Amino acid sequence: MKKSPSYSILHHDSALLAINKPAHLAVLPGRGRTQDLLSLLTADPALAGKTPLPIHRIDADTSGLILFALTSESQRALAEQFRTRVITKEYLALVRGTPLHESGSVNLPIGRDPHNKLRMVIRGVDPKKSSTKWVIGERFAGVTLLKVYPVTGRRHQIRVHLKAMGYPLAVDPLYGPPADAEDGKLLLSEFKRHYKLGKFQEERPLIDRLTLHAHKLTFIHPLTQQETTFTAELPKDFRSTLTALEKWARR
Repeated sequence: MKKSPSYSILHHDSALLAINKPAHLAVLPGRGRTQDLLSLLTADPALAGKTPLPIHRIDADTSGLILFALTSESQRALAEQFRTRVITKEYLALVRGTPLHESGSVNLPIGRDPHNKLRMVIRGVDPKKSSTKWVIGERFAGVTLLKVYPVTGRRHQIRVHLKAMGYPLAVDPLYGPPADAEDGKLLLSEFKRHYKLGKFQEERPLIDRLTLHAHKLTFIHPLTQQETTFTAELPKDFRSTLTALEKWARR
């Protein structure tokens, strides 16, 4: 039997759940998926039969923090905070290239790709105003760790805006690879001098999924009315990639 991807319950009270979602797991059912986070949570005995209510979502191949409400009142209150942009969202993104500035923003409308229903593009079909802020986290040789703050919440917004900047995610099968990257992979041999493989060995990528992690959410808790911040720590694959870059790709 295929093992379910593991998730962590970071916070659980009478109003809401904060979950650290693994990559390769969709938030909601649909599109022929055999597993999704909502169904796994609904069946989780730790929740004592409560039904989590979706508020927002992140891409299946993005890891990190996501909130669920546990009452309809909390769902309405949190959804309104997302709608009015009261909630602050911070993502960590490992991108190709090195931005010249320490911070910046992208303010370009995003719409559907008229040629590919899975993709979004700048302008496109039915474009909507979209805004993303970013700050340099750490610079490496040829790649950069960014802290990214989406102001609006369009589908694939961070991925589309980073690509439009000229600094796409280091690994993103849908919006890459960059022309100078080998099949969209992030390989240690790009950074480690005199890298060698044993006979008949094939190099494995440092990370094999979107290099994007939903790191923090700051919002007003619907029960306490206090500003609250939850943080989802980086998963093992992202941590080990950064460790390798810090060792072999320091600028």
